Amino acid sequence: MAAAYVMAGELGGAGGRHDEAFRNYEALLRSTVASKQKAAERFSAAFAPRTALGLFVRNQVIKACGVPGVAGLAFGRDMTDKFRVPYYDWPHLAFNDIVSA
Repeated sequence: MAAAYVMAGELGGAGGRHDEAFRNYEALLRSTVASKQKAAERFSAAFAPRTALGLFVRNQVIKACGVPGVAGLAFGRDMTDKFRVPYYDWPHLAFNDIVSA
C-alpha cells in the first residue's frame, strides 16, 4: 500500500514526466525493498523446511505467533519498517468528481 501511494504521489507530482517519477520512486523505496528482500532470503529456509523436525519447529513457531508479542520477538526487526511515507499535497476532489470519473 505504501509503495502504491508513493508511486501515485510521484506520478502526480512529476507533471507528466514519468521517467522522473519512476526515478524518484525508486530512490525513495530502494533501501526498504532491499532490506525486505534480505529478510525474505533469511526466512525462506524456515518457511520451507526439508525435514520432519524442521516442519514441526516451523509449525510450532507459527502457532506461537498467535500469542501477543511473540511475533515481534521472533521476527521483530524484519517486520518493522523504518520507511517514512512522504507527504503529498493531493488535490481535493468533490464527491461528484470521483463518482462521475
